[in-house]
Amino acid sequence: MSKKAISITTVVILLILVAVVAPYFIGAKVETEFREGIAQAKTEYGYPIELTDYERGWLHSHAVTRVQIEDTTFDVEHEITHGPLFVFGWARIHSALPNDISPEMAHFFDESPLVANTKLGFGGGYRIGIQSPAFDKDLPDEPGVHLTWQGLKGYYARHDNEVDLQLNGGGLKLDAENRHLVVDDIQVSGDGSAMENIEEADAKLDWDSRFEAKLGHYRMYDDAGAFDLAYGMRLHANTANGDNDTVEFHAGYDITDLQLKAKPDDGDPIDVSVDQAAIKLGLTGLKAGPLQEAVVALREIDPSQHSPERVQALSARVFTELAPEILAGTPKLSVTIPPVETGHGEAQGKVSAGLISNDELPPEVADMRRRMPMLAMAQRLTLDADVFVDEQLIDWVTKNLASENPAMARELPMQITGMVRQGFLMREDDAVGVRLHAGKDEVVLNGQTIPARQLQPLFESLMR
Repeated sequence: MSKKAISITTVVILLILVAVVAPYFIGAKVETEFREGIAQAKTEYGYPIELTDYERGWLHSHAVTRVQIEDTTFDVEHEITHGPLFVFGWARIHSALPNDISPEMAHFFDESPLVANTKLGFGGGYRIGIQSPAFDKDLPDEPGVHLTWQGLKGYYARHDNEVDLQLNGGGLKLDAENRHLVVDDIQVSGDGSAMENIEEADAKLDWDSRFEAKLGHYRMYDDAGAFDLAYGMRLHANTANGDNDTVEFHAGYDITDLQLKAKPDDGDPIDVSVDQAAIKLGLTGLKAGPLQEAVVALREIDPSQHSPERVQALSARVFTELAPEILAGTPKLSVTIPPVETGHGEAQGKVSAGLISNDELPPEVADMRRRMPMLAMAQRLTLDADVFVDEQLIDWVTKNLASENPAMARELPMQITGMVRQGFLMREDDAVGVRLHAGKDEVVLNGQTIPARQLQPLFESLMR
């Protein structure tokens, strides 16, 4: 036999040995990561889960985890295939929630109500595919009530230090005699940094992340036309790295195509139409270093070792101790309501709160920082507000209140007039509202200046 033939034979034998032996070592690695993942889910994130069994085979393994939700305990089985698998990566895990968790669950689902297929990639990342099957059934013990669920699918993935989440549901429909509820186009998505290195003191963290929950169409109505409410909804939030080692947070809640029609037993019919309404929240200038300390401290609280009340108390203590440092710069909070046109008048507003720099504080307040940090922080507060509602809209609300609460309908116009007379509200361009600026030296309310020294004693008594 030639040397070339011997070399080829040797390579083939080595490849066969690797193919035979590799699954054993990969199976051991997968088992280690599986056990560590379950332990981390329990200790760091408080999931009520524990590993009760793990049987490792050559190419296939089987694991069982036990989950407890309130008074209900159930087992989840995991079928694990490890290779290497050139299509799936190092391993594939099929996990299925049992459908006999409760009689109601068994009634609606003929198969597993939730299935997860996890793929462990060659690069160390993973992807968890999630699926919930559809059903179309009557509610048990509720004659004439029918529920349709169009299913759910999506995934959660992680690669290096980046995470990605996508969930999509067709919607659901509930029919009960002459009443109906319809929810269509359910979407949840998010992505950002996993912050794996957050516990490293000198780590340069990436705070960039996004989250969005969307409801394409929601409608609740009855066949008689006495009530009909429909709208679309979107909730979104994101964090980002700001200037000068700070963190920013932005969020919003949007309502689109709102239609409300009702026929009260007493009073005029209600017909409200809003093309778009929104509330926007912004929080900027948070110090990244102390915020990182707070996140690490919260992660170190083990929910499995404390009651929910104790966990809440420990979490509150973390923020109380670190809040002065997190807010040590010049952070700003803003809440904005863009103009909302109801068909009966308009409403809009903006409120913003900020903290002036510690360097601008007078000596007596600077000394207070050491003795009473929370009170000293309150001394830095600035506040601006500009909120107005058309009088036409107020009249419409008052008119519709008359049938439900006649006393309130009579008192509301008088209360508004009294507050305008006292200077707490103002009238401008056929609208009623408030315009406020509160700084370190003075307060200006609806154009009237109030010296800050007149408010100081009252403010300190409220903060004690």
